[in-house]
Amino acid sequence: PLAATAPDPSQPLRPPPVPRGVGEVVAQRSQDAEVMVEGDATLIGNRQAHQDVDALKQVKPEEDTQYPRFSWAVDGTHTLSLPQGALIFAACFVPNLAAVVLLSDMGTGIQVYSEVAPPMMSLGGDLAIFFAAMCIALLYVSDWFYYKSRCVKVVTAVPPVILITMGAFLKGRKYPWAPLLFTLFLIPFVLGIYRGTFLRTSRRKSFYTCVSASTGLCGLLIMLVFVIWVFAGEHQWTRATKDDLAARSTGLYDHVYKEHKLEYVVHCHPDLNSLDDLDIQEEEKDSIKTACRQAASVWFLVWICPVVAAFCNLVLAVFCYMDGVALNTNESDSLVRALRQVLMLLFFLFAGMYCSAYLASLALGSTIMAFCVAFLCVLSVWAVVEVGGQTLLTTCQGSKAAKMLAPALRSDWVRAIFVGAANVFIPIFFFLNSGNQSVRKWRGTNDTPGRYTKSAQRVADEIDTWNWCSILTKVALLGELFFMLQIGFSKVTYIFLSWLCEFLSDFDFGLVLFLVFAVGYCMFMLPPVPGVPVYIFSGIVITDQARRNLGDNGFVTGIIIAIAVGFFNKLLACLGQYCIGFFLGKKVKVQQLIAVDSVPTKAIEMILNRPGLNLGKVAILIGGPDWPTSVTCGILKLNIPQMLLGTMPVIFILSPCVLAGAFIARQGEDAMWLTLANFATIAAAVCQIAAGLTAAFCIMKTIQEHGDELAEPRPEHAEIRELTRKGEHSRRSYIDVTKWSNLTLCDKVILIGCVGFHLVAGFMFVMMAEACFLPFSVDKSIKAPISEGGLGGNPLSIVVAPWGHIALCLFFIAVALHILHCCIMSQRAKNELKYSQNPAETAEERRASQTTTGSKPSAKE
Repeated sequence: PLAATAPDPSQPLRPPPVPRGVGEVVAQRSQDAEVMVEGDATLIGNRQAHQDVDALKQVKPEEDTQYPRFSWAVDGTHTLSLPQGALIFAACFVPNLAAVVLLSDMGTGIQVYSEVAPPMMSLGGDLAIFFAAMCIALLYVSDWFYYKSRCVKVVTAVPPVILITMGAFLKGRKYPWAPLLFTLFLIPFVLGIYRGTFLRTSRRKSFYTCVSASTGLCGLLIMLVFVIWVFAGEHQWTRATKDDLAARSTGLYDHVYKEHKLEYVVHCHPDLNSLDDLDIQEEEKDSIKTACRQAASVWFLVWICPVVAAFCNLVLAVFCYMDGVALNTNESDSLVRALRQVLMLLFFLFAGMYCSAYLASLALGSTIMAFCVAFLCVLSVWAVVEVGGQTLLTTCQGSKAAKMLAPALRSDWVRAIFVGAANVFIPIFFFLNSGNQSVRKWRGTNDTPGRYTKSAQRVADEIDTWNWCSILTKVALLGELFFMLQIGFSKVTYIFLSWLCEFLSDFDFGLVLFLVFAVGYCMFMLPPVPGVPVYIFSGIVITDQARRNLGDNGFVTGIIIAIAVGFFNKLLACLGQYCIGFFLGKKVKVQQLIAVDSVPTKAIEMILNRPGLNLGKVAILIGGPDWPTSVTCGILKLNIPQMLLGTMPVIFILSPCVLAGAFIARQGEDAMWLTLANFATIAAAVCQIAAGLTAAFCIMKTIQEHGDELAEPRPEHAEIRELTRKGEHSRRSYIDVTKWSNLTLCDKVILIGCVGFHLVAGFMFVMMAEACFLPFSVDKSIKAPISEGGLGGNPLSIVVAPWGHIALCLFFIAVALHILHCCIMSQRAKNELKYSQNPAETAEERRASQTTTGSKPSAKE
């Protein structure tokens, strides 16, 4: 009887359909599973079955068990076989091969982009994406995930996949990165299907080792082939290469300008300046120049495509190795793993924003931002599917580390990032889910009589408890932070350093060294300014002056001097920033502001207090933002010599930046130098992101290993705890005032308008970057014509009309609304606090105060 009722040993243990009450079935399943395990251990005989039994015991009666869970929460027991490893390598290799053959100049990239250049192709891409979205929505509403027939699943999934592919390629002229992004996205997509189906029982470490090795090997192979193709085939980024690419891109120039066809030699060649001889208006000239830049960005991405593909593969390889191999704890604590992934990918997103802010000279800023956002989405879905909802609940109840880290995931900042990224998709999801619930009711498979499915209703109930005023305010703050890093200070820094390069060109070499050091130090002391533009600026100015003053070996000598200046400038700036933090850190309020008594800050302190050059210490000091990292060291009163020792490996990040500046300074002699500058800058970006990811991993690992110790209160933090306790009443008053139910209609309109303008402006800054701002870098002259990469003598011309002005207007309107909202809420909170401290105030006075500030009476009133 046991053999007759037992499942197939080769198949994973799955519960039968639910014919009765959920609670009875769960109990019966647990008993049946225990009988099978006790009766014949060899029949089930693996760790997967025992963990399934434990999971069944932990299922709560109210949990939805009618529908299967697509998750990889339970680690498998099987090591990957050779055929399975070959399939993983094929899933990585084939999309990379397609990207190189179809989208790069090593293959047919120019022809592909020329074919999709006509405006009707772009319109066809819009229609394809629209119909693909409609198909996906229809499949979701009709419960595609729970179709019984796999054949029907495959057949119904083919049309949206084909439509998305068509849409990505047909939009290639307008968004050159879209075909490449879609092609490389196939790698994690196919690997996810593998992991969720026939590789579900494989060991997690074995799977991620194979994925890391495959993607790393693909990245190295692509880079090797590209280097051979560039230098052996004479495809360096020279003027001859550019002219050849433009000559083969006639299809682009025929359609890139909507008024008439363009000829590269007549309208777009930067050296001939033929456009200035044409008898046309200045506005039309500007429009033609914008179209020329758009076409040039396409064939530049075609040339650099293998580098982008190699970079994406290496980043994926590092992520898989660090998360699945190096930091694999071999535990069933899936929530800790998921939290580590989420925090890491959020750090990666901001690191991408930080790096793209200074990659404008490569015309890759918007491309890198697009890839970072896509990477964020992929890893978010990957982390959620890998863990699963029920496992999150059960591990929350039993894991100390999970309880410690869970508040970070549930903070308003993380929710604000989610809302800012999802925005309009949130109401769309609930609308489609209500349709899905209607279909389930019609089929008689609904698990709840409500408007939404049970899982969506839980999400709705959870969202209803959020402090939406706080979340939307933080969305506005994130939008302003993005503007500051990506638009404001980055472009202002480039314009200032470009002007300074011209100003110092006629000075004595010794005076130039002193001024470069002084200016670099001052730039380091400004919080929003990253160090990379300072290093590039040093490389441009010092090497150029050294070539003029130090003879034949002046170029190499100048590079060495520039690296030394940048290195000692960084160390001295660390001391200055440390002093700022040291003196500010004497104030308890400042210590409270950076949460020195929190577990993450204590973990950072523990890592930085380790003597010597350990990996985590170095990664934090050179991988984090310059100013905040050193100032935090001062606030924590860390050992200065140890801090400087851990900062010394920054030479491996600043050296490629200095080399990039030195090569840029010589690009007028031979375009080979610009090619070398591009490689050097990309190498610096890779090092910076790798250091940041390593820092995030080390912090998470320290929290896992020393969580209990770090959670213990310290005597030196007693004043902070007392200040927090005293400020708790004010904080509660502010929270009470800013509850969504207590806001007036005017308050809600102001806040929603602020967030809406920020989201639209941010979308324009990213997706329409070339239509909003001119590409400008440190090596360009402000006085140079716009066609040559300059600003025509006017720094304000970096903003392109009309879209740049529209985006900036929307942003500053959003900032004004944000300030107005904060002023109203602060005044209202003060009145609330005053009223709570003076209960004798009459109701008439209270109503008068509310009328002045426009607030509603509180529940207590």
